[in-house]
Amino acid sequence: MVAITSEPKDPVNIKDIIVLAKPLFLIKTADFENLQNLLDQTCSKIAQSFNLYAPNGKPRKATIIDAIAESTCLACIAKKLSTQTTAQDVDALYKECHTLAVNALIEELCNLLTEMDYKVLVSTEVQLEYGKADVIITVTKSGINLKCNAHELVVEVKTGASLSLSQLFRYLLDERSNTIVVWRVRRRQVLVFSTQKIKLLLMEFVRIVCLRGARLLLSPQPLQCQHALQSNYQPTSEKLEKMFEDFADALVETLPNALEIIIDKLGVKKISEHRI
Repeated sequence: MVAITSEPKDPVNIKDIIVLAKPLFLIKTADFENLQNLLDQTCSKIAQSFNLYAPNGKPRKATIIDAIAESTCLACIAKKLSTQTTAQDVDALYKECHTLAVNALIEELCNLLTEMDYKVLVSTEVQLEYGKADVIITVTKSGINLKCNAHELVVEVKTGASLSLSQLFRYLLDERSNTIVVWRVRRRQVLVFSTQKIKLLLMEFVRIVCLRGARLLLSPQPLQCQHALQSNYQPTSEKLEKMFEDFADALVETLPNALEIIIDKLGVKKISEHRI
């Protein structure tokens, strides 16, 4: 049994949601900004109801959006939003492989950009020894962000087989970057997603989150269901050994391609062009 902590003082305007909840083929590009505003309002109301705020006082939008997008069961969503602790579904070896892949990517990017005469700063450092940085690399929970002048590029590093569309959509909805590069190491894939190319799908995703969020806020309380919570994942020794062997080969094999695509999408000059 799960109950929302309190009723929202200013409920989500369902009339606004229904107006924007038109069939996908009727949505116009001009509605994109309105949908984003509505998503912000929905997240704010849910944050208020479940007391989901970051240390800086802002709604934890990522947590809210991912929870809503993951399940059609309102009770399961409420459980996830109400629970402070989460199941440990990633083995430590997977985490170590991810960290190694990110570290390799950072150092190779720094070396490559330095050879191209760019000053590079990793955001964990306080400052550059000489001058101002041309490229800033920020380490994130699941990859890195790169900034060159006013242009930003998000790079996600995936060492497993999973791929969260909700996570990708959240990044593409961020106005700072309209392109995300996903390096799926063991799959030997480097994928590039652009906001413009999947804009209608992004709009449909926002509609889903807003409509389901409204149902959650207006549903009778408390919510109940018989669905079991996710159990902790414990891979076998054989699976861990196979995963590590695949990872070891794939990291070395795909890193050059990942670097080439990242440099291209970041918009900096290639080495040969830069030295002419």
